[in-house]
Amino acid sequence: MTHHYTENQLIQFIYKECDLFDKLEMEFAMEDDSTLMETYTELMTSFHMLPRVQFSPKKSSIDAILEYSKRDLTFCK
Repeated sequence: MTHHYTENQLIQFIYKECDLFDKLEMEFAMEDDSTLMETYTELMTSFHMLPRVQFSPKKSSIDAILEYSKRDLTFCK
């Protein structure tokens, strides 16, 4: 059975957001489908061109979360 993969599925594959079965299935499909492999290669090239960004929350945000976690939230139980 032929499966047609979308660019979104390839992006999930690139970001390692698919399960093992889907990963193996897509790798196998790329071996047989040169068009799929070409699309994957183009997406990987674009992925590697993206800047590497690291985000850090403000200290005040972390403090607010920690203060909130200290509250007595017995009404939620």
